[in-house]
Amino acid sequence: MRPIWFTPLNLIWGSNAAYPNRCISGWGLKILAVVVAMGTTQYACLSTNTYKLAERHVQEGDYQGALAIYQAAIDEKPGTSAARRAKLAIGELYIDKMNRPEVGVRIYQDLIAATPNGEETAEAHYHLGVYHFKAEAYESAQKSFDTIVNQFPHLELSHNAQLMLAKSHENAANFEKAMEVYDNVANRHPDGKRAGGALINKARIQNKFLKDEKGAKRTYQLLVKRYGRIEGTEEAIEAAKRELRLMGASIPEPDSLLVSQYDRLLERQKARRERDRPRGRVGFNPAVDDSALVVASGFSVSPQEVMKAFGPIRLDGQGAYYDAMLMIANSMFQSENYRDAGALYHRGIELTEQHELRVDPYHYVRLSVCYRKLGLHQRARDVLKKALKKDKKILDSIITSAANQYVNGEYKTAIETYNSVLGLSPSKTPMLYWRLGLVYKRMGEVEKEREHFERAIAADTNYTDALQSLAEVLHYRLNDTAKAEIFQTLVDVQNDKTFTVETTYAAEKALGDICYKHGNYHRAKSKYEVAARIAQRKKRAATSRFKERTFNNQSIYATAHAAAAAYQSGMEDEAQTIIDTLAAEYPEHPLMLYGQGQPAALKGEMDTALAAFEASMKKDPNSDVAPLALGEYYLSQGFADEAVALWEGFIKANPNPNRHHRVRHRLKAVKTQLRP
Repeated sequence: MRPIWFTPLNLIWGSNAAYPNRCISGWGLKILAVVVAMGTTQYACLSTNTYKLAERHVQEGDYQGALAIYQAAIDEKPGTSAARRAKLAIGELYIDKMNRPEVGVRIYQDLIAATPNGEETAEAHYHLGVYHFKAEAYESAQKSFDTIVNQFPHLELSHNAQLMLAKSHENAANFEKAMEVYDNVANRHPDGKRAGGALINKARIQNKFLKDEKGAKRTYQLLVKRYGRIEGTEEAIEAAKRELRLMGASIPEPDSLLVSQYDRLLERQKARRERDRPRGRVGFNPAVDDSALVVASGFSVSPQEVMKAFGPIRLDGQGAYYDAMLMIANSMFQSENYRDAGALYHRGIELTEQHELRVDPYHYVRLSVCYRKLGLHQRARDVLKKALKKDKKILDSIITSAANQYVNGEYKTAIETYNSVLGLSPSKTPMLYWRLGLVYKRMGEVEKEREHFERAIAADTNYTDALQSLAEVLHYRLNDTAKAEIFQTLVDVQNDKTFTVETTYAAEKALGDICYKHGNYHRAKSKYEVAARIAQRKKRAATSRFKERTFNNQSIYATAHAAAAAYQSGMEDEAQTIIDTLAAEYPEHPLMLYGQGQPAALKGEMDTALAAFEASMKKDPNSDVAPLALGEYYLSQGFADEAVALWEGFIKANPNPNRHHRVRHRLKAVKTQLRP
């Protein structure tokens, strides 16, 4: 018996699944219910008698009896597919029936570690993804589903996982990412069978959540135009037309099946087939295991089947079969048939390399784009790395292409192009993040603009362009003039070498915060340590008790964060040494409670961390350090109302408008996000 989660997804998109009560939003809900339901247990490689016997015990509530049967199957044939499927059954039993999810999760994780590339491994990832999805741990669910899509694209399960990936992003309110994944689904199915439902969901998100009626209109029109004459898309086409009428928008005529450059080429090949057959050389695809090609490429389509549509290929005296294959791939790429183009690029490149001939590096680039358009980002990156080994100038060409897209107002395309090469050259990473920030600036997406300028600085804290841009967005668009002044001063120091103002505690701490926020923990630790030394130097020169206490607090705060950065860098022993030394020097200081709570939080010991933060707040109710940390923890767990209440209470207790800017800024930002 096959697991029911291998149900072909065209059934999910079919008429019984779509549009309950003729409502577009119902489409996505119905799909979700069906795809999640695919996690029920039916294990093909277990014998029918074994499965029925175990299932009878489950129905009778004898879970231990069922476990014993599955364990016997494992002991009988250890290391086999049947044994792995028995483990899957055990994991599901612990989660769904015995209310011991931690045991079931561990069983899935152990199976994945023992057999990272097996088909049962994909199913274990899927079970984990569904478990996390139901628990609303969407980030964990996304990792599981994305792993299936990228590591097992040849399995039917990967298509189900991609739908769940999109829904996980949607439920987590990552609407832009959800739309991207629905686009990936459509690109994986150029025949239209699943593309229609994916584009309907994309348009629904644009209209309902992003309030982008123009974008939704374009998506509906694209659906009608591109797939209107393709069999199997009737439900989606009618739904799109209905929505377009409600919007008062025009309904385009569906494309002719011969409208694309690729289709016209196909028609010409067919027309010439008999005329050309007697002359010249006729190329045929070399004999090769077709299923092996499908698995190797990840495009879920056979390059042989794609090429068969053209009939025998006539080649001139200088031609070769792989040349024709790559030429056709270029035509399909231009027609945005990324799946079939990718399959041909993959095979054409492979054949060219087998003949020890030079491959045009841009074939690798286009293959990478095909992978990315289908959501196979890991393969896309691997292909680009290979291309750069062939020709290092390709990276500059891609960046220039993105810059031209930016100039031409093709902002989303520019973002995609810049993202495709992020991380491939560490020396260019700061510049790429900065340019992405400029694109988001043009698009009016202020928070993303700020984020990418910060990422540029996290990669290179001396990157003047990014420092200047961050100062500007903080000052002009986020009204955070105090922080803007910090970064503007850093720019002035770098631009004018005669500038004598020394680096400040605020500047080094701000740079440390940015590096820590974006994962550059080694640099964050260094910046926090510099900030602590500055505070200590100021403390020794202080002329009043008030200033001495202020600088002392700064030093302890920066040192505690240096310890946190050390812990995040994998230097747990050093982090603990820093905290222990600090505690010995300042045993009664209220910030020490905060400092001790930080590593506890990083270790996941939240009861200890929360107790330390709360004790710190009681000991020094005027300090905003612990309230900020506790509020951020609440936000990370999805408890935004608790964070708002905590910060509002702190501001009420400390009403001076000239103090505690960080709490006020975070409170305002979170309340803005919570507005309907």
